[in-house]
Amino acid sequence: MARAALAVLLGSALLVGTLASSSEFTSPHVAHLTSKDYEEKTSDGKVYFIKYYAPWCGHCKRLANTWKELGEELKDNPSIVIAHVDCTTDRDVCQTAQVKGYPTLKVIHKGEELKAYRGPREKDALKTFVVEAAKEVTTEA
Repeated sequence: MARAALAVLLGSALLVGTLASSSEFTSPHVAHLTSKDYEEKTSDGKVYFIKYYAPWCGHCKRLANTWKELGEELKDNPSIVIAHVDCTTDRDVCQTAQVKGYPTLKVIHKGEELKAYRGPREKDALKTFVVEAAKEVTTEA
């Protein structure tokens, strides 16, 4: 009986831990892309700045709040979408995107990689990068 109670308690703790850790990455202003919608959404003509991450990754966790803030700041920009892909649940998307480490940050436009980001992880630097990338493809004559 005590073992069954312990198993239930441990299972509940794992579930709560999983929900808590996944919620640190969610935001109403960050699009969650999956295997089911990745191609369709990233081909819609908007510029997608995508964070490919793993929930257990320390660097990803440190970037999570900055990524949410970036999404909030750019929520009214009609041509830019801040998004993320959980590589632990959507491995095929991350393999196709050639993700080799976490987090990987890429700008995607019309289904194709435009640029990978390797700069500082501060919100202003990230914002400047994606806004400049968007200007490159949205102001073409």
